[in-house]
Amino acid sequence: MAEGLRLKFVLIYGICCCLGYPKLVAQSESLQKELMALTDEYLRINPEASGVIASVSYPNATNWKYSPGHVGRDGNTPLSGNEKFIAASITKTFVAACILQQEEEGLLSLDDKVIQYLDESTIKNLTEYNGKSYEQELTLEHLLRHTSGIFDYLNKGQVHLNGYENDPEREYTLQERIDFALELGAATHKLGKYGYSNTNYILLGMIAEKVDNANIADIIERRIIVPLGLKNTSLQPSDDVIPQMFKGYYTDWDLTKFTLHFNKMNPAGGILTTTDDLTVFAQGLFRGKLFKSEATLPKMLDFKKGYGLGVMLFDKSKRTGRVMGHSGFDPGYTCYLTYLENQDITVVTVINQSELVVTMPAFLIVKIVHLLKTGL
Repeated sequence: MAEGLRLKFVLIYGICCCLGYPKLVAQSESLQKELMALTDEYLRINPEASGVIASVSYPNATNWKYSPGHVGRDGNTPLSGNEKFIAASITKTFVAACILQQEEEGLLSLDDKVIQYLDESTIKNLTEYNGKSYEQELTLEHLLRHTSGIFDYLNKGQVHLNGYENDPEREYTLQERIDFALELGAATHKLGKYGYSNTNYILLGMIAEKVDNANIADIIERRIIVPLGLKNTSLQPSDDVIPQMFKGYYTDWDLTKFTLHFNKMNPAGGILTTTDDLTVFAQGLFRGKLFKSEATLPKMLDFKKGYGLGVMLFDKSKRTGRVMGHSGFDPGYTCYLTYLENQDITVVTVINQSELVVTMPAFLIVKIVHLLKTGL
């Protein structure tokens, strides 16, 4: 779905959990109780969800993970914390890393025009704005940064709703997703202005496939999953994984199976994974392990208007450095992957509800202020 600025919880939770490192280490019983209380509160204020999985990974310390609630609303199976889920737009960070690897290998350049790789008439139609098209100017970097102006094919969730009502087990090709964008309308603004659009990463997936002569799922597997040893991550899962999944809900609809099918092979939001695998991915990415050149990661993290190359900038301070990562919202799931660069701390959260009542209880704000003032 289109990404809103629903960052309240990840900032509060990430900062509360992590600003105090190393004095507030994970082994502390009092800290564990505080983290558990914060997570319980997150679940309490979103009662339509059945559970939350939250994890904090510290360098050179015992990691913390907590999973209150149940796999589904039937309440029969308590969460173990190892359940798989669709991480939605966090997938974009995987895809961006693959594109940057391809650039390192000389297979493409971010300055390349998109029409060098994809049908020019399609790009012309996608970039038309106020009677002018920008197909000759559109580059790969515009797609990565969401500055293409191209219409979001999901149309604020309408495509999801139509799919669920009409053909819930249908799987979509990348071209079919582009066709949705073409049917829905021209560009929303001219080239160069930030505007989040899932269509950008569908196009990037198509370019990556052409360059590597492989499908996007295999590209992510070869370039990221295998090198980092991710055991429970895939862009092309089969229905066999459904019993291992954290069930996803929208109001009273169980969308687990629908979301799995809708997002299969989707470079804009289809990665199936776990909190543990996302932690390993974040550590590999932000520590530079996925790139050969020392210049590549800084290029990825060159934030303009709050967005780098497949990475969001959530916050920045002297104590935390950049707080960055990506959020993900899709039918059934809301998740965050967050990394605090100065502390080398990774926070991953997922709740199995896509429309949340996200509030900021006063005690959380007090907690942040206290931590900042005391410098714990």
